[in-house]
Amino acid sequence: MPPRPRQRPEARARIDEGLALLPVSRDKTRGVFLLSQGRSFLKSGEIEQAAAVAAQSLDLAERIGADRCVALVREMAPDFAPYCGEASVAELLERLRTA
Repeated sequence: MPPRPRQRPEARARIDEGLALLPVSRDKTRGVFLLSQGRSFLKSGEIEQAAAVAAQSLDLAERIGADRCVALVREMAPDFAPYCGEASVAELLERLRTA
């Protein structure tokens, strides 16, 4: 299946604005939203960006003790496996093994 078209810069800017507006009390929501964004990057072939956003979601989930969010990031590991040669992906996969 060919990669999907990349998101337009305006759409990404709106997503970033929305994330910035979430209060700290909604950090679980932020983590899940970041994970969804990571999946979107992965599907569009933007592997480095996908790994960065997934790592950010994992950081947040670990910081707030959101075990379900950590599990959701772990569920993405098989999708990243074909790209384990990428440094950021290898680092993320290693973190997931120990998370």
